[in-house]
Amino acid sequence: MRWGSVFQSCNPRHWVLLPVLLTLLTMDSPRPASAWSEVDPLLTSGPRTLKLLVPPHQTVNEEEELRVTVQLQGAQAPTRIFADGLPPGARWNEPSRTLTFRPDFIQGGAHHDVTFTASDGHTTARASMVLTVNDTVRPPAPRIVQRESQPGGIRLTLEQSTDTWLDSPGYAGRTFAAVVTVPLAASASYPMPVTVRLHGAGNWPPTPQQATDHFIIEPSDPNLTYWWGYSERLPRASALEGAVPPYTARRVLALLEWVLRTWPGADPERVFVEGDSMGGAGSLTLGLLYARHFAGVHATHAQTVARAHRPWRLAQLSSLWGMPEEEVPDADGLGVWSRLDLTRALRDEPEARSQFLLLEHGKDDPIIHFGTVVGRSPLTGASFYETLQEQRIGHLAVWDEGGHIEPDPWLGKYWWAEDWNPRRDPNTFLRRDLAFPAFSHSTWDGDPGSGSSGRQPWRDDSGYAGDPKVPGDTGWDGDVAGMFNRSLRWDASRLLDTHGRFVLPLRAVHGPGVSDSPRVDVTPRRVQRFRCLPGERIRWRFGQARGTVTAASDGSVTVPRLRLGEEWMPLVLERERT
Repeated sequence: MRWGSVFQSCNPRHWVLLPVLLTLLTMDSPRPASAWSEVDPLLTSGPRTLKLLVPPHQTVNEEEELRVTVQLQGAQAPTRIFADGLPPGARWNEPSRTLTFRPDFIQGGAHHDVTFTASDGHTTARASMVLTVNDTVRPPAPRIVQRESQPGGIRLTLEQSTDTWLDSPGYAGRTFAAVVTVPLAASASYPMPVTVRLHGAGNWPPTPQQATDHFIIEPSDPNLTYWWGYSERLPRASALEGAVPPYTARRVLALLEWVLRTWPGADPERVFVEGDSMGGAGSLTLGLLYARHFAGVHATHAQTVARAHRPWRLAQLSSLWGMPEEEVPDADGLGVWSRLDLTRALRDEPEARSQFLLLEHGKDDPIIHFGTVVGRSPLTGASFYETLQEQRIGHLAVWDEGGHIEPDPWLGKYWWAEDWNPRRDPNTFLRRDLAFPAFSHSTWDGDPGSGSSGRQPWRDDSGYAGDPKVPGDTGWDGDVAGMFNRSLRWDASRLLDTHGRFVLPLRAVHGPGVSDSPRVDVTPRRVQRFRCLPGERIRWRFGQARGTVTAASDGSVTVPRLRLGEEWMPLVLERERT
């Protein structure tokens, strides 16, 4: 029976009987309970609302871990949840909807406004959380012992006292020297970059330098710890016992914290670390293992694998760290010799893979020989140069036939630099809070080689190094001088980084007589908003070329074999609609 025929045939005088009629019809045509349960929610609740359940405020102490899981209600389709405003070093795991953050000891006292955005393609929901880091680790502040005025700045000589956080219990209370140069023009409204400069063995005190456009922090490492640390048992017991805390690295970071808090004109988004020899190894170590604090690294003649030091240095470091073959694991299960294998850091640590490296090495360097970048790590089985390419690390690497101090006998010093610097270039520049492209496998890359050319015998101290004053006598094979990624550029001033779209212009600088354009793989690093799920399909477009790629297990996206021309061309990434 149709309901319409019932209403049309009923006399209005009989409408009073309608409730009874409806009851009888229902009794005659019973419906199963399951059918009612499917319909009732639609009848009673109306359209569902997408809702994020986020705790409004969370606190965490320095050097402790915070885990926050976000709940989602009302989703009727696959839903993405993005997290913005994360503090440096925090990680958002979208599949588990969990934020993980372990602030280190110089991140206390900060408040971070974190915003979560959920979208199912039709509806969007947002929720915010204030994340506060309690300042619970407070090493002694440095003391200013001398002020010197210089054109455009002030040079401060400091005395840095230690406690048991900055020093072993047996040494705590001693002092270390440091120098900080402050540009007078820097202010909160006109912030300037900060350079942390690490000296080489025996190169202290530093030569005074004018710095009118950036801060300079120059700590000291008189005990030649390679800017890391030493056994917690020293000097009362042997270094063969106990863990090896990063006491020296902590002193460097404590100075950085002091400068950033003392001068509002010191820009925390443009902090760079640099050094030569021991300082080069230290800059790589701090720049990779504490990457959250640095926008970029410039390492010259840097040892990249601690176990690959020459025999004399191995013996000296063993007195501080213990023997390589008997290393004591720390709380994370790694001994210092394995932790300071930087091929391991790039392979295993996502934070390290977000760093940009500028590297210089010499094939006739007898102190940090060229095997540091082309020799294979005994831990990972890969060379440092190979790891840069395979892990898609942002880098510019240069090598020539220079020595540890002597420049290349043909090309001279800084033959590769010209007038370009990613710290100051108006287009191709680095900031801690901006994405950049990691170039890899460029067809313009030189060939660094991997072993002997037959010109020199192997020596444990110097590898296949020749005389740095004699052109062409190096014993290493491959190109005598060459570069990775020297002529590749990006325009950070036109970067677009949103949840749904990523755009970054790219180009190649063609030198005189160069007619071909390079092909290169491009991996956006340090992405702030266009974060991808492992296995997610991403559409890309670059001029007339286009395609689809799949995000790697760490969420990174690599677009292969792009041909870069002389003119700027935007690389466009978008999410594939499902």
